[in-house]
Amino acid sequence: MIASFFVFLSLGIPVVLSLLAGSLTYLAFNPDLSILLIPIKLFRATDAFVFLSVPLFVLAGKLMNLTGTTESLIEFSDMLVGRLRGGLAHVNILVSMFFGGCTGAAISDTTAVGSVLIPSMVKKGYPKDFSAAVTAASSTMGPIIPPSLAFILYGAISNVSIGDLFLAGIIPGILVGVFQMFVVFYYAKKYDFPKREQRYTARQALKCFKEVSWGLMLPVIIVGGIATGFCTPTEAAAIAVFYSLFVGLVVYRNLGLRQILSAMRDSAIESGAIMIIVAAAALFGWVLAMEQVPMKLAEAILDITSSPWQVLILVNLALLLLGMFMDYAPAVILVTPILIPLYIQIGLDPLQAGVMTCVNLITGLATPPVGCCLFAASVISGEAFEKVCWAIFPFILMNLLVLALVSYCPVVTTFIPKVIFGH
Repeated sequence: MIASFFVFLSLGIPVVLSLLAGSLTYLAFNPDLSILLIPIKLFRATDAFVFLSVPLFVLAGKLMNLTGTTESLIEFSDMLVGRLRGGLAHVNILVSMFFGGCTGAAISDTTAVGSVLIPSMVKKGYPKDFSAAVTAASSTMGPIIPPSLAFILYGAISNVSIGDLFLAGIIPGILVGVFQMFVVFYYAKKYDFPKREQRYTARQALKCFKEVSWGLMLPVIIVGGIATGFCTPTEAAAIAVFYSLFVGLVVYRNLGLRQILSAMRDSAIESGAIMIIVAAAALFGWVLAMEQVPMKLAEAILDITSSPWQVLILVNLALLLLGMFMDYAPAVILVTPILIPLYIQIGLDPLQAGVMTCVNLITGLATPPVGCCLFAASVISGEAFEKVCWAIFPFILMNLLVLALVSYCPVVTTFIPKVIFGH
Protein backbone atom coordinates (compact mmCIF):
# COMPACT_ATOMS: atom_id res chain seq x y z
CA MET A 1 0.00 0.00 0.00
CA ILE A 2 2.73 2.46 0.98
CA ALA A 3 4.80 1.55 -2.08
CA SER A 4 1.85 2.09 -4.42
CA PHE A 5 1.13 5.46 -2.78
CA PHE A 6 4.64 6.73 -3.56
CA VAL A 7 4.55 5.25 -7.06
CA PHE A 8 1.32 7.09 -7.88
CA LEU A 9 2.70 10.27 -6.27
CA SER A 10 5.88 10.10 -8.37
CA LEU A 11 3.75 9.85 -11.51
CA GLY A 12 2.25 13.24 -10.76
CA ILE A 13 -1.11 11.94 -9.57
CA PRO A 14 -2.69 14.29 -6.95
CA VAL A 15 -2.11 13.42 -3.30
CA VAL A 16 -5.78 12.66 -2.59
CA LEU A 17 -6.04 10.19 -5.47
CA SER A 18 -2.69 8.61 -4.54
CA LEU A 19 -3.96 8.06 -0.98
CA LEU A 20 -7.19 6.49 -2.25
CA ALA A 21 -5.30 4.33 -4.75
CA GLY A 22 -2.98 3.10 -1.99
CA SER A 23 -5.94 2.17 0.22
CA LEU A 24 -7.64 0.39 -2.71
CA THR A 25 -4.44 -1.57 -3.32
CA TYR A 26 -4.51 -2.77 0.29
CA LEU A 27 -8.16 -3.82 0.05
CA ALA A 28 -7.48 -5.61 -3.24
CA PHE A 29 -4.98 -7.87 -1.49
CA ASN A 30 -7.31 -8.47 1.47
CA PRO A 31 -10.46 -10.21 0.18
CA ASP A 32 -11.79 -10.54 3.75
CA LEU A 33 -12.38 -6.77 3.84
CA SER A 34 -15.44 -5.39 2.05
CA ILE A 35 -15.09 -2.62 -0.51
CA LEU A 36 -18.03 -0.94 1.28
CA LEU A 37 -15.61 0.04 4.02
CA ILE A 38 -14.33 2.81 1.78
CA PRO A 39 -17.43 5.04 1.66
CA ILE A 40 -18.12 4.34 5.35
CA LYS A 41 -14.63 5.39 6.43
CA LEU A 42 -14.58 8.38 4.09
CA PHE A 43 -17.86 9.67 5.52
CA ARG A 44 -16.97 9.07 9.18
CA ALA A 45 -13.62 10.83 8.74
CA THR A 46 -15.31 14.16 8.04
CA ASP A 47 -18.41 13.66 10.19
CA ALA A 48 -17.17 15.88 13.03
CA PHE A 49 -18.60 19.18 14.25
CA VAL A 50 -15.16 20.77 14.51
CA PHE A 51 -14.53 20.36 10.76
CA LEU A 52 -17.40 22.77 10.10
CA SER A 53 -15.01 25.49 11.25
CA VAL A 54 -12.75 24.95 8.22
CA PRO A 55 -15.02 26.51 5.53
CA LEU A 56 -16.16 29.18 7.98
CA PHE A 57 -12.61 30.34 8.82
CA VAL A 58 -11.70 30.30 5.11
CA LEU A 59 -14.80 32.37 4.29
CA ALA A 60 -14.13 34.86 7.10
CA GLY A 61 -10.58 35.39 5.83
CA LYS A 62 -11.73 35.95 2.25
CA LEU A 63 -14.43 38.40 3.31
CA MET A 64 -11.99 40.42 5.43
CA ASN A 65 -9.56 40.53 2.49
CA LEU A 66 -12.32 41.87 0.22
CA THR A 67 -13.04 44.70 2.65
CA GLY A 68 -9.58 46.13 2.05
CA THR A 69 -8.08 44.81 5.26
CA THR A 70 -4.85 43.88 3.47
CA GLU A 71 -4.16 47.48 2.44
CA SER A 72 -4.97 48.85 5.90
CA LEU A 73 -2.71 46.23 7.55
CA ILE A 74 0.12 47.19 5.19
CA GLU A 75 -0.26 50.88 6.01
CA PHE A 76 -0.42 50.12 9.74
CA SER A 77 2.69 47.93 9.55
CA ASP A 78 4.49 50.64 7.57
CA MET A 79 3.65 53.13 10.31
CA LEU A 80 5.21 50.81 12.93
CA VAL A 81 8.40 49.58 11.21
CA GLY A 82 8.65 51.47 7.91
CA ARG A 83 11.37 53.82 9.19
CA LEU A 84 13.73 50.93 9.95
CA ARG A 85 16.47 50.21 7.42
CA GLY A 86 14.89 47.79 4.96
CA GLY A 87 11.49 49.08 6.02
CA LEU A 88 9.37 47.44 3.32
CA ALA A 89 10.85 44.01 4.09
CA HIS A 90 10.01 44.50 7.78
CA VAL A 91 6.52 45.63 6.75
CA ASN A 92 6.19 42.43 4.68
CA ILE A 93 6.91 40.27 7.73
CA LEU A 94 4.78 42.26 10.16
CA VAL A 95 1.75 42.40 7.88
CA SER A 96 1.99 38.61 7.42
CA MET A 97 1.85 38.27 11.19
CA PHE A 98 -1.33 40.35 11.34
CA PHE A 99 -2.79 38.79 8.19
CA GLY A 100 -2.25 35.29 9.59
CA GLY A 101 -4.50 36.21 12.49
CA CYS A 102 -7.30 36.92 10.02
CA THR A 103 -7.04 34.03 7.56
CA GLY A 104 -4.94 31.20 9.02
CA ALA A 105 -3.83 30.23 5.49
CA ALA A 106 -0.33 30.68 4.07
CA ILE A 107 -1.03 30.76 0.35
CA SER A 108 -3.67 33.49 0.82
CA ASP A 109 -1.04 35.54 2.64
CA THR A 110 1.51 35.04 -0.14
CA THR A 111 -0.83 36.09 -2.93
CA ALA A 112 -2.64 38.93 -1.13
CA VAL A 113 0.40 40.53 0.51
CA GLY A 114 2.86 39.60 -2.23
CA SER A 115 0.81 41.09 -5.06
CA VAL A 116 0.98 44.47 -3.29
CA LEU A 117 4.39 44.48 -1.61
CA ILE A 118 6.65 42.57 -4.02
CA PRO A 119 6.20 45.11 -6.88
CA SER A 120 6.62 47.95 -4.36
CA MET A 121 9.82 46.42 -2.98
CA VAL A 122 11.28 45.87 -6.45
CA LYS A 123 10.41 49.46 -7.41
CA LYS A 124 12.28 50.72 -4.31
CA GLY A 125 15.42 48.80 -5.30
CA TYR A 126 15.08 45.50 -3.43
CA PRO A 127 16.28 42.44 -5.42
CA LYS A 128 13.45 40.37 -6.91
CA ASP A 129 14.67 37.12 -5.34
CA PHE A 130 14.92 38.72 -1.87
CA SER A 131 11.45 40.29 -2.20
CA ALA A 132 9.91 36.95 -3.18
CA ALA A 133 11.84 35.08 -0.48
CA VAL A 134 10.78 37.32 2.41
CA THR A 135 7.14 37.13 1.23
CA ALA A 136 7.11 33.32 0.98
CA ALA A 137 8.95 32.83 4.28
CA SER A 138 6.79 35.26 6.27
CA SER A 139 3.66 33.53 4.93
CA THR A 140 4.51 30.48 7.04
CA MET A 141 3.33 32.44 10.08
CA GLY A 142 -0.25 32.26 8.78
CA PRO A 143 -0.97 28.63 9.73
CA ILE A 144 0.87 29.00 13.07
CA ILE A 145 -0.74 32.14 14.50
CA PRO A 146 -4.41 31.47 15.40
CA PRO A 147 -6.79 30.76 13.81
CA SER A 148 -4.84 27.88 12.28
CA LEU A 149 -6.27 25.21 9.98
CA ALA A 150 -3.28 22.99 10.79
CA PHE A 151 -4.12 23.09 14.52
CA ILE A 152 -7.78 22.36 13.78
CA LEU A 153 -6.81 19.24 11.82
CA TYR A 154 -4.28 18.10 14.44
CA GLY A 155 -6.64 18.72 17.36
CA ALA A 156 -9.53 16.90 15.69
CA ILE A 157 -7.39 13.81 15.08
CA SER A 158 -5.46 13.74 18.37
CA ASN A 159 -8.29 14.90 20.67
CA VAL A 160 -6.14 17.76 21.91
CA SER A 161 -8.00 20.98 22.71
CA ILE A 162 -8.00 23.20 19.60
CA GLY A 163 -8.36 26.28 21.79
CA ASP A 164 -5.23 25.30 23.72
CA LEU A 165 -3.38 24.67 20.44
CA PHE A 166 -4.39 28.13 19.21
CA LEU A 167 -2.93 29.69 22.36
CA ALA A 168 0.16 27.49 22.19
CA GLY A 169 0.89 28.72 18.66
CA ILE A 170 0.98 32.43 19.52
CA ILE A 171 4.57 32.62 20.84
CA PRO A 172 6.11 30.35 18.14
CA GLY A 173 4.30 32.33 15.43
CA ILE A 174 5.59 35.65 16.77
CA LEU A 175 9.11 34.21 17.14
CA VAL A 176 9.11 33.21 13.47
CA GLY A 177 8.43 36.82 12.53
CA VAL A 178 10.98 38.28 14.97
CA PHE A 179 13.76 35.91 13.87
CA GLN A 180 13.04 36.60 10.19
CA MET A 181 13.36 40.32 10.95
CA PHE A 182 16.90 39.64 12.18
CA VAL A 183 17.71 38.32 8.70
CA VAL A 184 16.25 41.48 7.16
CA PHE A 185 18.32 43.63 9.55
CA TYR A 186 21.49 41.88 8.37
CA TYR A 187 20.76 42.23 4.63
CA ALA A 188 19.43 45.78 5.03
CA LYS A 189 22.70 46.88 6.62
CA LYS A 190 24.83 44.91 4.16
CA TYR A 191 23.13 46.21 1.00
CA ASP A 192 21.91 49.56 2.38
CA PHE A 193 18.23 48.94 1.70
CA PRO A 194 16.02 52.06 1.74
CA LYS A 195 13.73 53.18 4.53
CA ARG A 196 10.79 55.57 4.79
CA GLU A 197 12.06 59.05 5.55
CA GLN A 198 8.87 60.93 6.40
CA ARG A 199 7.23 60.51 9.79
CA TYR A 200 3.56 59.92 10.53
CA THR A 201 1.84 62.79 12.31
CA ALA A 202 -0.30 62.04 15.35
CA ARG A 203 -3.44 62.60 13.28
CA GLN A 204 -2.25 60.26 10.51
CA ALA A 205 -1.29 57.59 13.06
CA LEU A 206 -4.69 57.82 14.75
CA LYS A 207 -6.49 57.56 11.41
CA CYS A 208 -4.35 54.56 10.41
CA PHE A 209 -5.06 52.76 13.69
CA LYS A 210 -8.77 53.50 13.40
CA GLU A 211 -8.92 51.95 9.93
CA VAL A 212 -6.99 48.82 10.87
CA SER A 213 -8.64 48.24 14.26
CA TRP A 214 -11.58 46.40 12.70
CA GLY A 215 -9.24 43.90 11.08
CA LEU A 216 -7.10 43.46 14.20
CA MET A 217 -10.20 42.72 16.28
CA LEU A 218 -10.95 39.53 14.33
CA PRO A 219 -8.21 37.32 15.85
CA VAL A 220 -8.93 38.85 19.28
CA ILE A 221 -12.60 37.82 18.98
CA ILE A 222 -11.70 34.30 17.79
CA VAL A 223 -8.99 33.53 20.35
CA GLY A 224 -10.72 35.40 23.16
CA GLY A 225 -14.02 33.61 22.57
CA ILE A 226 -12.37 30.19 22.61
CA ALA A 227 -10.01 30.92 25.51
CA THR A 228 -12.79 32.22 27.77
CA GLY A 229 -15.04 29.26 26.97
CA PHE A 230 -17.64 31.55 25.45
CA CYS A 231 -17.68 29.53 22.21
CA THR A 232 -16.25 26.45 20.55
CA PRO A 233 -13.83 26.77 17.58
CA THR A 234 -16.72 26.12 15.18
CA GLU A 235 -18.91 28.73 16.84
CA ALA A 236 -15.96 31.15 16.84
CA ALA A 237 -15.60 30.59 13.09
CA ALA A 238 -19.29 31.38 12.57
CA ILE A 239 -18.95 34.54 14.66
CA ALA A 240 -15.92 35.49 12.55
CA VAL A 241 -18.01 35.21 9.37
CA PHE A 242 -20.78 37.44 10.77
CA TYR A 243 -18.19 39.91 12.05
CA SER A 244 -16.53 40.04 8.60
CA LEU A 245 -19.90 40.66 6.98
CA PHE A 246 -20.64 43.42 9.49
CA VAL A 247 -17.30 45.11 8.77
CA GLY A 248 -17.80 44.89 5.01
CA LEU A 249 -21.49 45.84 4.87
CA VAL A 250 -21.86 48.32 7.73
CA VAL A 251 -18.44 49.74 8.60
CA TYR A 252 -16.60 50.01 5.27
CA ARG A 253 -19.66 49.54 3.05
CA ASN A 254 -17.54 48.16 0.22
CA LEU A 255 -18.81 44.58 0.17
CA GLY A 256 -21.41 43.78 -2.49
CA LEU A 257 -23.60 40.74 -3.07
CA ARG A 258 -21.49 39.62 -6.03
CA GLN A 259 -18.32 39.73 -3.91
CA ILE A 260 -19.98 37.79 -1.09
CA LEU A 261 -21.17 35.08 -3.48
CA SER A 262 -17.72 34.90 -5.07
CA ALA A 263 -16.09 34.52 -1.65
CA MET A 264 -18.57 31.78 -0.71
CA ARG A 265 -17.88 29.92 -3.95
CA ASP A 266 -14.10 30.13 -3.54
CA SER A 267 -14.35 29.08 0.11
CA ALA A 268 -16.49 26.08 -0.83
CA ILE A 269 -13.95 24.97 -3.43
CA GLU A 270 -10.95 25.36 -1.09
CA SER A 271 -12.74 23.73 1.85
CA GLY A 272 -13.98 20.90 -0.35
CA ALA A 273 -10.43 20.20 -1.47
CA ILE A 274 -9.23 20.16 2.15
CA MET A 275 -12.03 17.86 3.34
CA ILE A 276 -11.49 15.40 0.47
CA ILE A 277 -7.87 15.16 1.55
CA VAL A 278 -8.98 14.73 5.18
CA ALA A 279 -11.22 11.81 4.21
CA ALA A 280 -8.65 10.11 1.96
CA ALA A 281 -5.83 10.50 4.50
CA ALA A 282 -8.08 9.19 7.28
CA LEU A 283 -8.82 6.04 5.24
CA PHE A 284 -5.11 5.57 4.62
CA GLY A 285 -4.41 6.13 8.32
CA TRP A 286 -7.10 3.63 9.33
CA VAL A 287 -5.32 0.94 7.32
CA LEU A 288 -1.99 1.84 8.95
CA ALA A 289 -3.58 1.70 12.39
CA MET A 290 -5.21 -1.67 11.66
CA GLU A 291 -1.78 -3.03 10.71
CA GLN A 292 -0.36 -1.51 13.95
CA VAL A 293 2.13 0.58 12.00
CA PRO A 294 2.17 3.43 14.57
CA MET A 295 3.08 1.11 17.43
CA LYS A 296 5.66 -0.77 15.37
CA LEU A 297 7.22 2.49 14.20
CA ALA A 298 7.41 3.77 17.78
CA GLU A 299 9.06 0.53 18.88
CA ALA A 300 11.53 0.68 15.97
CA ILE A 301 12.60 4.24 16.80
CA LEU A 302 12.88 3.48 20.51
CA ASP A 303 15.05 0.47 19.64
CA ILE A 304 17.47 2.89 17.97
CA THR A 305 17.51 5.29 20.92
CA SER A 306 15.45 5.81 24.06
CA SER A 307 16.70 9.35 24.61
CA PRO A 308 13.75 11.77 24.13
CA TRP A 309 15.90 14.53 22.57
CA GLN A 310 17.44 12.08 20.08
CA VAL A 311 13.97 10.73 19.23
CA LEU A 312 12.82 14.30 18.55
CA ILE A 313 15.76 14.82 16.18
CA LEU A 314 14.75 11.75 14.17
CA VAL A 315 11.08 12.78 14.13
CA ASN A 316 11.90 16.35 13.09
CA LEU A 317 14.14 15.20 10.26
CA ALA A 318 11.43 12.85 8.99
CA LEU A 319 8.75 15.56 9.18
CA LEU A 320 10.97 18.13 7.44
CA LEU A 321 11.60 15.68 4.62
CA LEU A 322 7.87 14.92 4.32
CA GLY A 323 6.99 18.62 4.37
CA MET A 324 9.31 19.25 1.42
CA PHE A 325 7.20 16.96 -0.77
CA MET A 326 3.67 17.14 0.65
CA ASP A 327 1.30 19.96 1.60
CA TYR A 328 0.83 20.38 5.34
CA ALA A 329 -2.91 19.47 5.42
CA PRO A 330 -2.63 15.85 4.19
CA ALA A 331 0.71 15.49 5.98
CA VAL A 332 -0.78 16.48 9.37
CA ILE A 333 -3.67 14.06 8.90
CA LEU A 334 -1.35 11.26 7.80
CA VAL A 335 1.40 11.48 10.42
CA THR A 336 -0.59 12.46 13.53
CA PRO A 337 -2.05 8.99 14.25
CA ILE A 338 1.37 7.46 13.54
CA LEU A 339 3.35 9.74 15.84
CA ILE A 340 0.97 10.01 18.82
CA PRO A 341 2.04 6.64 20.35
CA LEU A 342 5.67 7.73 20.05
CA TYR A 343 4.97 11.12 21.66
CA ILE A 344 3.20 9.37 24.53
CA GLN A 345 6.08 6.94 25.11
CA ILE A 346 8.69 9.70 25.40
CA GLY A 347 6.38 11.80 27.61
CA LEU A 348 6.06 14.78 25.27
CA ASP A 349 3.47 17.39 26.26
CA PRO A 350 0.45 17.10 23.89
CA LEU A 351 0.48 20.84 23.10
CA GLN A 352 4.21 20.83 22.49
CA ALA A 353 3.86 17.78 20.24
CA GLY A 354 1.06 19.36 18.22
CA VAL A 355 2.82 22.70 17.66
CA MET A 356 6.12 20.95 16.84
CA THR A 357 4.44 18.73 14.26
CA CYS A 358 2.55 21.59 12.60
CA VAL A 359 5.43 24.10 12.60
CA ASN A 360 7.65 21.44 11.06
CA LEU A 361 5.28 20.61 8.22
CA ILE A 362 4.24 24.24 7.65
CA THR A 363 7.88 25.16 7.03
CA GLY A 364 7.63 22.93 3.96
CA LEU A 365 5.30 25.51 2.37
CA ALA A 366 8.36 27.68 1.73
CA THR A 367 10.90 24.99 0.82
CA PRO A 368 11.68 23.39 -2.53
CA PRO A 369 10.78 21.30 -4.42
CA VAL A 370 6.99 21.70 -3.96
CA GLY A 371 6.52 24.64 -1.57
CA CYS A 372 3.32 26.32 -2.78
CA CYS A 373 4.19 29.70 -1.18
CA LEU A 374 7.60 29.59 -2.84
CA PHE A 375 6.03 28.99 -6.25
CA ALA A 376 3.44 31.75 -5.75
CA ALA A 377 6.04 34.33 -4.67
CA SER A 378 8.27 33.37 -7.59
CA VAL A 379 5.44 33.87 -10.08
CA ILE A 380 4.39 37.23 -8.59
CA SER A 381 7.96 38.54 -8.61
CA GLY A 382 8.81 37.19 -12.07
CA GLU A 383 12.09 35.83 -10.67
CA ALA A 384 13.43 32.36 -11.47
CA PHE A 385 12.32 29.72 -8.98
CA GLU A 386 15.92 28.55 -8.42
CA LYS A 387 17.09 32.04 -7.39
CA VAL A 388 14.21 32.43 -4.94
CA CYS A 389 15.12 29.04 -3.42
CA TRP A 390 18.65 30.27 -2.68
CA ALA A 391 17.42 33.60 -1.33
CA ILE A 392 14.96 32.01 1.09
CA PHE A 393 17.56 29.75 2.73
CA PRO A 394 18.46 32.16 5.62
CA PHE A 395 14.76 32.64 6.43
CA ILE A 396 14.20 28.88 6.55
CA LEU A 397 17.09 28.63 9.01
CA MET A 398 15.18 31.03 11.28
CA ASN A 399 12.09 28.79 11.06
CA LEU A 400 14.26 25.83 12.03
CA LEU A 401 15.61 27.78 15.01
CA VAL A 402 12.03 28.35 16.20
CA LEU A 403 11.33 24.66 15.60
CA ALA A 404 14.29 23.76 17.84
CA LEU A 405 12.92 26.02 20.61
CA VAL A 406 9.47 24.45 20.28
CA SER A 407 10.96 20.94 20.36
CA TYR A 408 13.27 21.39 23.34
CA CYS A 409 11.79 24.26 25.35
CA PRO A 410 8.23 23.29 26.37
CA VAL A 411 7.59 26.71 27.93
CA VAL A 412 7.51 28.26 24.44
CA THR A 413 4.24 26.44 23.73
CA THR A 414 2.80 25.85 27.19
CA PHE A 415 3.33 29.29 28.78
CA ILE A 416 0.20 31.07 27.50
CA PRO A 417 -2.21 28.11 28.03
CA LYS A 418 -0.88 27.72 31.59
CA VAL A 419 -1.27 31.43 32.33
CA ILE A 420 -4.85 31.49 31.04
CA PHE A 421 -6.12 28.09 32.15
CA GLY A 422 -3.68 27.33 34.98
CA HIS A 423 -2.81 23.85 33.71
